[in-house]
Amino acid sequence: MTKKIAVIGIGNFGAHLCATLARQGAEVMAIDNNINNLDDVKDQVTFTVRLDSTEESALRAQGIVDFDAVVVGIGDNFEAALLTVAALQNLGVKRIIARATTPTHERILRHLGVTEVISPAVEAAERLADSLLYQGVIDSLELSSDYSIVEVNAPDAFVGKTIGDLELRERFNVNLITIKRIERETRVFGLRSRNVEKILGLPTPDMQVKAGDILVLFAQKRAIRRLCNAE
Repeated sequence: MTKKIAVIGIGNFGAHLCATLARQGAEVMAIDNNINNLDDVKDQVTFTVRLDSTEESALRAQGIVDFDAVVVGIGDNFEAALLTVAALQNLGVKRIIARATTPTHERILRHLGVTEVISPAVEAAERLADSLLYQGVIDSLELSSDYSIVEVNAPDAFVGKTIGDLELRERFNVNLITIKRIERETRVFGLRSRNVEKILGLPTPDMQVKAGDILVLFAQKRAIRRLCNAE
């Protein structure tokens, strides 16, 4: 079943979110009070609506309560973001996700009862910190202050060995979710070829690690650090 997502506030964050959701098959309604912002995404989303999101009646008229989730991505006017959240709560929207640009904003939103608060700048800084501190880390998703899902370049010491040989849980206390592998794919008639990223699915003990593989891991940060330094 197609997900219906409304994104309120179409700045850089909102526009990127709309484009990503649309690419993944969601029905997306982009909402903003600036027509120029809506023009930037009108060819990517299902429909755009220009309105003042602090007005409860305007949101109701768009059937906002029927959406699976509403993301409040307003970043330059926190008062408007708060009033929008309050309007959505009054209407009974089933899932509200709000963007916070500062720790203080996050505390206020949580005090209002918003359980899903995102801080894009903070999360980007944490991912950058991981890539700087841990050798081989490509990307990371912090699930808590201690646990993360990370993508790591397979250490040289792992290349040529099977998952069973590596004993990742026993030696490093990490869980391997899957392996990403770049493979060369030849197009029709062999005229052209291109690199394609493939997900190898659930790992099996006899699966062999190759040079260039990316390991997708779930673990505590200290365990990931230990694995990245493996020899």
